[in-house]
Amino acid sequence: MKNTNKIEPNTNISESVLFLLRGAKKRRSMAVAKAKMIQGQLGVVPRLVAVK
Repeated sequence: MKNTNKIEPNTNISESVLFLLRGAKKRRSMAVAKAKMIQGQLGVVPRLVAVK
């Protein structure tokens, strides 16, 4: 038996798709933070609910 140092992925999602998903998650969290800041400036009680 040959011992090969092959790295097996733990998901079936490609690295490029994971990269895009990380970027989307970051943009989403930045948008939520910005919305909370704007609501705070307007005196609105923030009650943001994320739909996933």
